[in-house]
Amino acid sequence: MTEVTMWYLCGLGSNIRPEQNLPRALDLLVQKTGCLRISPVVATRPQGIDSDRGFLNALVVLQSPLAPTELKAWFNGVEEALGRDRSDPASSLKDRTIDIDILETRADGLPDGRSVQEPYFRALLADRVDPADCRTLRLGELALGQATATIYWDHRTGHEIVVDQGHGLLDDALETAFPGQ
Repeated sequence: MTEVTMWYLCGLGSNIRPEQNLPRALDLLVQKTGCLRISPVVATRPQGIDSDRGFLNALVVLQSPLAPTELKAWFNGVEEALGRDRSDPASSLKDRTIDIDILETRADGLPDGRSVQEPYFRALLADRVDPADCRTLRLGELALGQATATIYWDHRTGHEIVVDQGHGLLDDALETAFPGQ
């Protein structure tokens, strides 16, 4: 039986120690999926919550054999592992260490981003981000956040490898960047 692999466009955000928690989440994501592509990381104002803490947000494209409900459950586990209290009914209205949302899924190729509503995510998809709003993150020895980058997990060494910086988040080149494609 052939395993169906889904493409996912995901939004990541943090406003509690985001310089630490976004890289921690990315590390777990790339270990799980083997490869992902991340957009530039942008600073945004809180929306829909009463907070003075600014967010760092990014988009991620990844592939997984997990169904959307299974992947979201795994994302929730990552959020909890990084300190988010998902048992609180008001958790969506509070500051967060990490928030990982599935924005789009596709079985037949890369998501196109058409259903994404958040203005900061739409700007990332259209590659219309003010460089002054971009932030650099450290993922181990690697610097990320100023441009779209593809990150691989090297199972032999147990480290991330960043390649292919500068392509668009949804470029067709992403498909060939994944091992086994």
